[in-house]
Amino acid sequence: MSSTSVDTVQTGPSGQIPAQAKHRWWALAVVSLAQLMVVLDSTIVNIALPSAQKALAFDNNGRQWIVTAYSLAFGSLLLLGGRLADLFGRKTIFIVGIVGFAAASAIGGAANGFTMLVVARAVQGLFAALLAPAALSLLTSTFTDAKERAKAFGIYGAIAGSGAALGLVLGGLLTEYLNWRWTLYVNDVIAVPALVGAILFIRRSVPTERPQLDIPGVVLVSGGLFGIVYGFANAETHDWNNWMTWGFLAAGVVLLVAFFLWQTRAKHPVLPLRILADRDRAGALSALFIASAGMFGVFLFLTYYLQSTLGYSPVKNGVAFLPMVGALMVGSQLATNWLIPKIGPKVVVPFGALLAAVGLAWLTRLDLYSGYAAHVLPPLLLLGAGIGLIIPTAMSYATLGVQEDDQGVASAAVNTTQQVGGAISTALLNTLAASAATNYAKDHPTDPLVQAKAAVHSYAVAYWWSAAFFAVALIVTVLMFRSKKKSTGLPPENSRTTAAPEEDTVGRTATMATLAATGALNTGGGGAAAIRGQARDSAGTPLPRTAITLLDTAGRQVARATSHEDGSYAVETAEHGSLVLIGSAPGHQPQVVTLALNEVPVSHDLVLLPSRGGVAGTLRGGDGEALSGALVVATDQHGDVTASTTAGTDGGYRLTELLPGDYTLSVSAPGHRPAAVPATVSAESTRLDIELSVAATLHGTVHTPDGRALDDARVTLIDPAGNVVGTRTTSIDGSYSFTDLSSQQYTVLASGYPPVATPVTLSGSQEGVDILLSHKEG
Repeated sequence: MSSTSVDTVQTGPSGQIPAQAKHRWWALAVVSLAQLMVVLDSTIVNIALPSAQKALAFDNNGRQWIVTAYSLAFGSLLLLGGRLADLFGRKTIFIVGIVGFAAASAIGGAANGFTMLVVARAVQGLFAALLAPAALSLLTSTFTDAKERAKAFGIYGAIAGSGAALGLVLGGLLTEYLNWRWTLYVNDVIAVPALVGAILFIRRSVPTERPQLDIPGVVLVSGGLFGIVYGFANAETHDWNNWMTWGFLAAGVVLLVAFFLWQTRAKHPVLPLRILADRDRAGALSALFIASAGMFGVFLFLTYYLQSTLGYSPVKNGVAFLPMVGALMVGSQLATNWLIPKIGPKVVVPFGALLAAVGLAWLTRLDLYSGYAAHVLPPLLLLGAGIGLIIPTAMSYATLGVQEDDQGVASAAVNTTQQVGGAISTALLNTLAASAATNYAKDHPTDPLVQAKAAVHSYAVAYWWSAAFFAVALIVTVLMFRSKKKSTGLPPENSRTTAAPEEDTVGRTATMATLAATGALNTGGGGAAAIRGQARDSAGTPLPRTAITLLDTAGRQVARATSHEDGSYAVETAEHGSLVLIGSAPGHQPQVVTLALNEVPVSHDLVLLPSRGGVAGTLRGGDGEALSGALVVATDQHGDVTASTTAGTDGGYRLTELLPGDYTLSVSAPGHRPAAVPATVSAESTRLDIELSVAATLHGTVHTPDGRALDDARVTLIDPAGNVVGTRTTSIDGSYSFTDLSSQQYTVLASGYPPVATPVTLSGSQEGVDILLSHKEG
């Protein structure tokens, strides 16, 4: 067995140049439809609850469970859903989510009782937990061009931000003009085109590796999120001192702490903590969490005000939110296409939080006699514009720069922060508002309009708290987001490619400081844009002497470098625009990524996976002929089949994608004896030629001296070492046959009458031996 190096050109999962999807805008429509379906269900059923309660005859506590069942399943299973999308492919999980969500909606719409409706809502939440992270990660991996990504996230963020308001509009229309059941059936109407579009327009993603699912992590995070969501949901219908409220909250916190501790040790973590290490990403997730909490103060309490105080019908109430939706869409497009590329998130997101806080503070001035146009509409427009600046920007930055294999779980983290933020806000604001209404009524016992004024006062308290949420978001995002000039994480126009691996913030800082100190790093002075980072393997070990090559779009080399002993590298070039960075190291798959350069230094780490070696060679028979069509099967040390192939017309075979290690190659070909040979595969291609011996056949008949065939005679074949090769019993015509024999000397022993031993030497493919047996007295 000889070993020969073979040059291979591969792009690993983290360094791939992602091609733009052919039908990406249709894919955006499909993903947006699915996201709309999920977001609608957070509010569309709310308006239908009184009608559903009357039809199915359940009490007021049951109304809470119709909402809670959905949010519990959705919120607690999101991270699991995101990880499943990474493991089994986003398109697959996306389609499963659509089908399951539609089926659960149909069952809920046809519910004949309270239990059936609650179970259907819980199953809706389960499949929404699969659908939502898959949808966002599909969007992230589909749009890799900077400008197109900005437009796509603007549209998607507008839908995600306005879906709750649209749910109120649609819920009111369906309840008033059709039936409460249509607030669930409408999902099936949306699901059909979404499913067809997903099959036709979304690319199938196949994970390069499928690590085992972290079962302890799944149990801990699902239990922790369940405890948090249930604890706050319970606080809405029970006192905060109720043991179920604080018990579930405490258990949820303990389980989540245990989850994060476990993730530092898990081999295949549900939520790789590197996803949370980036400052911009952490700021984006914080913004989503706090903004989601603040938004519910509007949708919930302004709905109460419009219907209970101003006497709006459900339809009119929903329509009243449409200007806010319009402002949100304008704000989202303005942010993603113009503001973010120019000034970055550090200014845009806090400014959006400021607008939202001002809008909510303005709503606190509403009273029993306020009018819509003069008093409700202006703050709604401010609020919509503010949310439009926050949501799509934060969603884009929360998933930007995440490596390909973590897109699903990163998207799940986005949805989780929104769900948990909404759950906390709903419980907290309901409690604060109820307490404020009670205290107002106690302080104004003689006022004939005390109940109405107490309600309006409680709404104002909720608005103030929501404004406070956005004020906190302003402070947090100012502190966490990096400025555009100082940011090492690129905004969309300087995209750290979708497939870029995560950066170790502390290690990156130390590496960059070392380079700066040694003069190896030019931060862009003199008009030269620098690319720097670290080359490491999948275990995080630095890869010294990694060859770094930079090409322009025409394929011309513009710069070269080699990584240092700590894996750090720095490349300088005067070129700007889109450039291709290639990293290659012995025994590893080359990694390729597209980067956009301007005057700002770009930071990008290269993660090189071990090369998948292979084995190749030629299969020949004993006479030297090529064994065309021979089957070659590779099994590992556990006996599991890892690869198989058939030889070509020249007898050549090749097994690729074998990890380095020891294997057994089993070869079989018609007319030849099968062979099993050991093979040690290294990171480079291994050559192994195999020769099969011709399979000889021994046949004949057993008969008496007078020529009569003897059936049931026993024929035994013995090899030169005395081992029994096989035993046959003659058939009715006295014949016997041994196949798949080596070309060597054997002894044929026939018994039944006095035994006869006949030597025979096989040297070809066929040999006939007739045996004469006679009676012992004959």
